[in-house]
Amino acid sequence: MTLPERLDSSAAFALKSEIEQAVKHAGGGQVALDASGVTYLGGLCLQVLLASRCPLVAPSVPVVEAYGLFGVSAYLTEPLAPLKEK
Repeated sequence: MTLPERLDSSAAFALKSEIEQAVKHAGGGQVALDASGVTYLGGLCLQVLLASRCPLVAPSVPVVEAYGLFGVSAYLTEPLAPLKEK
């Protein structure tokens, strides 16, 4: 799934919905998120990306900087493990 260019707080709800639909379409499997074209990543959308547990592909410089700013840059190289259903 290709992420939009601008991921600010006004894009958070739509981003969450789009990721949920992509995961549903993938049969519940993991969906890679192409972050190569992202020019702005705000904190709320960063939280949505982390909560999705989807790996980022080719993160742009602004994405790398945002992850560093929020202290979660380790998740750029080591994606979160998928949640297990109880």
